[in-house]
Amino acid sequence: MKKAPILMAMLIISTGQVGVSIYLPSLPMISKALQISQSDAQLLVTLFLVGFGVSQLFYGPLSDAIGRRPVFLLGQGIYLIGTLMCILFTHNIWILVLGRLLQGLGSGSASVLGRSVLRDCYDGRELTKAMSYVSVTASIMPVLAPVLGGWIAFYFGWEAVFVFVLSYLAATFVLGYYILPETMTYGTTTFSLNKVVSNYAYLIKSKQVLCSASYNWITYLACVVSLSVMPFILQHELGLTAAQYGSVMVIPSAGLLVGTLALNVLNRHVTSRKILALAIFIIVVSGVWLTATELTLFNIIWAFTWMVVAQGLSFPISIAMLLGPHKRQAGAVSALTGAIQMCLAGLLGGYLVETWIQNSVALGTFYLICAGAMGIVLYIGRLTVVTRREFA
Repeated sequence: MKKAPILMAMLIISTGQVGVSIYLPSLPMISKALQISQSDAQLLVTLFLVGFGVSQLFYGPLSDAIGRRPVFLLGQGIYLIGTLMCILFTHNIWILVLGRLLQGLGSGSASVLGRSVLRDCYDGRELTKAMSYVSVTASIMPVLAPVLGGWIAFYFGWEAVFVFVLSYLAATFVLGYYILPETMTYGTTTFSLNKVVSNYAYLIKSKQVLCSASYNWITYLACVVSLSVMPFILQHELGLTAAQYGSVMVIPSAGLLVGTLALNVLNRHVTSRKILALAIFIIVVSGVWLTATELTLFNIIWAFTWMVVAQGLSFPISIAMLLGPHKRQAGAVSALTGAIQMCLAGLLGGYLVETWIQNSVALGTFYLICAGAMGIVLYIGRLTVVTRREFA
């Protein structure tokens, strides 16, 4: 099994995921420095996710038409411009928000390309295995990035976080420019807007697409909501500094690694349907733990750690099930489902954090709702769930 496409996909995906969550520990500091409300600070997350999601609808079909490499260069270039704007206008909230939106519009290429590169290079069980490796990056970065972001913000100021992201993106752009090959082997086609729209209309009606992607949508929403509200809970209610917040978030990162490694073992012996059922059960336990125990650092980190263990189990299965039947349209399928994922996390997640989920009990209740939704999808999609044997 070739390792180079996996490593390149991990690098590409990481740029988008870093932009989602590395700034989260800084939100209370930004709110105080710019004298804005928590809801205004949340716009820095919401608009990035919306831009990230909507832009995938363009990048996916474009990458299927003209290739992966040109889209990488275009998207990462826009991402760099948006980050530079954030650095130059850190003390103007509205230009900062605009810069974050531009970051999101550029980073949308990352999610599409990371998955499409893997679909170009692997099939069957190798695709599932490749997705499990990449899921470590795609899922761990939203948890690990706040660790780094918290340390940078505490020791160097929240503005330094944008400088770090600019350096990281520039290094990735240069590396990708020189070593990223064109993985699409079936030739370029003409980009047609009418064809793209009709194709999206067809895919959005597909039971296979909706059921397969829903597991990832739900767990990602739960993690984004958790990571949006936890800086305020841990820093305001429990008195942690941004650096201490970053340190304790190492623990959920380890939980995600446990989930992904467990998947690699279970996938040899257990069907995908049973693994998804296990992930749902773990989320239920996490929700019950938060709702039934008092607010302490241990309780909230313990529950969130198990939530990301469940994400580590379900994410690779969800993506492999989603892309398995769609090699020729891997970009479009990734784009459509990624757009829904990010817009759902940005708009619905932002609304929930602003209006309801502001304490551990509400967060636990939300976990239980997410587990119930995943259970319904598992039941409805029982005929379309792809088992381990179908990936063999």
